[in-house]
Amino acid sequence: MVNAPPDQVQEHALGAEAIAQLGRAPSTEGLQLLYDVVQALSGAHGLRQGLSSTLERVVRGDGWDLGIMWLNTPGGIKFQCAWHHPALDAANFLQVTQDPKLDLDACLAHQTQKRGALIFIEQIAPNAAWARNREAMVLGLTSGMGLPLRVGDNIYGVLELFSRSPRVCSAHALGLFQALSSDIGQFIEARHLEQQLYDNNAKLAEAHRIARMAYWELNLVNLQLHGNLDTAAVLGLTPESLPRDLHALYAIVPPEDQVHLQTMLAGAQRQEHPIVTVEHRVIAKDGRFKHLLVQAQGRFDISGKPVRITGTIQDVTEQRQAAERARQSEQRWEIAFRNSPIPSLITSYDTGLCLDANDEMMRVMGLQLEQIVGRTTSELRLWPPNRCRNELIAQVHEHGRVRDFELHTEINGKESYLLINLEIIDFNGQRCLLGQWIDITCQKLLEESLRLTVAAVEHAGDALVLMDHRGNVMSVNPAFTQITGYTKEQASGQWFLGLIHKPSGRHDKAFFRNAVGTVETDGQWKGEAWAKRADGQIVPTVLTLSAIRDPHTQRVKHYVGVFSDISRQKEYEMQLQQMAWHDDLTGVANRSLLIERGNRALLQAERHDTILALVFVDLDRFKAINDTYGHVFGDELLKQVAERLCLCVRASDTVARIGGDEFVLLLPEVAEEEGGKTVLEKIRRAMLEPFIIGGQTVGIGASLGIAYYPQDGLDMPTLLQQADEGLYRMKKATRDDTASPV
Repeated sequence: MVNAPPDQVQEHALGAEAIAQLGRAPSTEGLQLLYDVVQALSGAHGLRQGLSSTLERVVRGDGWDLGIMWLNTPGGIKFQCAWHHPALDAANFLQVTQDPKLDLDACLAHQTQKRGALIFIEQIAPNAAWARNREAMVLGLTSGMGLPLRVGDNIYGVLELFSRSPRVCSAHALGLFQALSSDIGQFIEARHLEQQLYDNNAKLAEAHRIARMAYWELNLVNLQLHGNLDTAAVLGLTPESLPRDLHALYAIVPPEDQVHLQTMLAGAQRQEHPIVTVEHRVIAKDGRFKHLLVQAQGRFDISGKPVRITGTIQDVTEQRQAAERARQSEQRWEIAFRNSPIPSLITSYDTGLCLDANDEMMRVMGLQLEQIVGRTTSELRLWPPNRCRNELIAQVHEHGRVRDFELHTEINGKESYLLINLEIIDFNGQRCLLGQWIDITCQKLLEESLRLTVAAVEHAGDALVLMDHRGNVMSVNPAFTQITGYTKEQASGQWFLGLIHKPSGRHDKAFFRNAVGTVETDGQWKGEAWAKRADGQIVPTVLTLSAIRDPHTQRVKHYVGVFSDISRQKEYEMQLQQMAWHDDLTGVANRSLLIERGNRALLQAERHDTILALVFVDLDRFKAINDTYGHVFGDELLKQVAERLCLCVRASDTVARIGGDEFVLLLPEVAEEEGGKTVLEKIRRAMLEPFIIGGQTVGIGASLGIAYYPQDGLDMPTLLQQADEGLYRMKKATRDDTASPV
């Protein structure tokens, strides 16, 4: 297992506080990860494919190194799939994880499922007694996390994540993983419901077989036809001559009736008409026509795409046989009603009094038949207080039936969304209604989760752009318009990089080739990029480009761009740089910048065999002036001194203030020593010129010292010392020259 001492295990309840934290401070990375996960789940055609694709996005998007997906099964928690970065050789770790002898009770995934809460391990314990821990140490894994995949009180699986870098569990991370837990859990639940519906359809087909109803199914992918033995009898064919595909069926349908068949097939593929009934003829084996009444119903996958059509066939050729079939149909209907996997209820058309219910209805409502029969649907609280049965009856009266009537109500004390079908029937000589429903609560919750995700994108502070496979803008959020100045209409159809980044003129072709190439190979690129707003202003941004691939072909179908304006951040960085490298008072270089530039200049001088000079400047009489006129006067004097010194040197030279009234000039590539002496003379004359400050004229002068590379020193400390000593030698010589004889 992978475990840690109890004091290193953090258990977090995933609740409303974590969701609120996510809502208050959504991050670009968090929203991008949620968006990627929703895309993976919505585009998946199978449970394993959806979980594998989602697992990769979570591991990549949140910076983990290894992820493992576990599913709850009737036999306990089971390994489903894993994903890790290609550079990580996790074969042994995964082999141990899937070992049947692994002690699952001590496993992180089992503990997460058992506690029903997020478990975070900052430091994986290096315990050699635990097989997974030994392999984790070999891989360098340091932190781990177990995330329950839950919907309400149901835990459908566990997501394990491992990192080679130390991780911490922040409040924002709790909110992010709450959303991930809910999204993935709802996807698993929806797949379970889809499988359950498929099994229920199989049960219903078995009920049709018992009732000897003709049953058929058309696979819309390969146009293959399947039917039971009764289908051959109804069509007047032998089982061997039954049509095996749609083309063979058209061959036995008269040309003038083929339009009816086409109408039925087209209508069954539309969700608003789930059951389509038509009558058409077929040519039987003996060459005679048989009239058939065909009912067809479309079956759809989770994304709403029609995948197959099922239906029943009745032979209505002879009225004598029709009467007999009517009697048998009533008996078969009773069997089908009782054994139907769909909750079904028979009520009085006029009063809503319950007359009968099938086993599935009793199970769903948690009541016995005698507790249902004799009570109205209102008494059973099938109708919420704000909905009236008369609304539904009015639709039945107008159309003769109701299909897909959506009802928000409460079943067994739980909020539920139902999709109701109603049919008028004759029950024991009384006009009644047959009601059947499908619980779509899980689908509704998933839709709400997706709606919230879209709302989060719309209100995000970062600009989000959805592009097609060519990089042309398809959709943007409001933040995009706020940052760039381009409206959605102006940006739509434009090449994204060519709209705002290429016009900035700050990036060459290699920059764009690298960005696009990285997205193609790694799925994502992130970096700083200059952007040009609609008003022409150039602003710095942090840009993330991600690819959305087709789950089947892995070709890039769309791109997502997320960026934010970092102008204020850049300005702040420049201010910090100015403060770090320049003198606060005069604005010239400080000692740190002098040393840094001096070291670089020495390398250049050594490489090109040139002379470098360092001039030390110490102001004369500054202390006396500062004491006489005050510090404000002295500060202004230092500013003017710095300005004059800058005028004495070239643009490539450096003027630095390293003390109260001490300045140093760095002169790279001087023309022998004569070039340095020329600069000294310019400085001496400049310092002798009077300074005018606030109407007051003062004179100071300056003492100078100079040192040369390489003759006076090979490094900055030595050159500074030599220049300083030269300055003091000059001061001493000046004092000796001006001393009065005794």
